[in-house]
Amino acid sequence: MGDKIDAKITVIDAKTRKLNLSIKAREVEEDKKALEEFGSSDSGASLGDILGAAISKAQKARSDEEEGKKAKKKGKNEAEAE
Repeated sequence: MGDKIDAKITVIDAKTRKLNLSIKAREVEEDKKALEEFGSSDSGASLGDILGAAISKAQKARSDEEEGKKAKKKGKNEAEAE
């Protein structure tokens, strides 16, 4: 009790004041949204391929940003040493 989960409400019974929740239905819904946003299943690419490319791009951008910060810091340290 007290755990937080993501689930989809599948049935609302007002008479008994109960809800039916489904974690699996939520996952399926998220998969469908991802396919709509990033590509169709007919494209020949799997969801892993599509998301993998997006993740690689984001990691490269982050790496480039970190390299820029290191170069800036190194330049500052060299300037202070002079």
